[in-house]
Amino acid sequence: MRIWQGALMLLLCSLVLVPAANAAPDAKACLACHASMQGSVEKEKGVLVNLNVDAEKFSKSVHGSFNCVDCHLSFTAQPHKGPAAPVDKTVQELANALSPKSKVDPVAQAACVNCHPDPYDAYKASVHGRNVIVKKSSDGPVCTSCHGSPHYIQARPSRESKVYLFNIVETCGKCHEEKFMSEKYGFSHLVMERYLESFHGRKLKLGHTGAPSCASCHGSHGILSAKDQKSPVYGENKKKTCGKCHPGATDKFVAAITHKPLHPIAHFTEIALIILTVSTFMFIIVHVLLDIFADIRDRLFRKGDHHG
Repeated sequence: MRIWQGALMLLLCSLVLVPAANAAPDAKACLACHASMQGSVEKEKGVLVNLNVDAEKFSKSVHGSFNCVDCHLSFTAQPHKGPAAPVDKTVQELANALSPKSKVDPVAQAACVNCHPDPYDAYKASVHGRNVIVKKSSDGPVCTSCHGSPHYIQARPSRESKVYLFNIVETCGKCHEEKFMSEKYGFSHLVMERYLESFHGRKLKLGHTGAPSCASCHGSHGILSAKDQKSPVYGENKKKTCGKCHPGATDKFVAAITHKPLHPIAHFTEIALIILTVSTFMFIIVHVLLDIFADIRDRLFRKGDHHG
């Protein structure tokens, strides 16, 4: 009897869903399955893909009001079937370039250009964009590399955003702290460590909202190589870049490069000064404590003599 009841329920559900088959599917229809999916599926070349989408987190993201097919342009009302019309040429070209990096749906990653054309134009001309689009490199960053999964992207002012002021260093460090990346592209893998040791980095760690992060000096979507004459950190351009916070910055001022590797003498001098500073404070603290102890001792002795 229960089997027949279950079959009848499935039949009724299918009749309810049939009229919606020709309509644009909304996120709720897709999440009916994807929110409950567990585990991963294996795609081409043995790549494991997690198809679960956290419905609550998605609803709170900047894309929470979107329909899934706004980005997943390769799908229509009938799940996982191609659209009747071809994907826009610009999106398809970018999708082809992103295919080595996309585990699931390169068209969905490329669909960012539909709503964000200006950042895309800047990215396309950047050192990151040229690495992916022109050089076909699989280790170049794309939108999701910095912003995270499109399902859970938070607005930049949010503390949960990967590009929030105090999170940018960690986000950039995912690539720029990797030794194999530094050796391949010719930059120091200690670049983030050197930044955090600098005045700017220490100011950021103290929670100062006016402290410059990576993007403050290098830019974001349109970031260029430091060797590019158009880069804000190239030669004479540094005076203008530093001048945004330090009006009238001179050549001597901008020569103090934030990421410059420490010379051994400077390194050990810094360590010695740190030890000296800590030792001085410890000496003062111990001296004050001994003085307090001596004062208490003398008071107790005087009190004892008075009663005697």
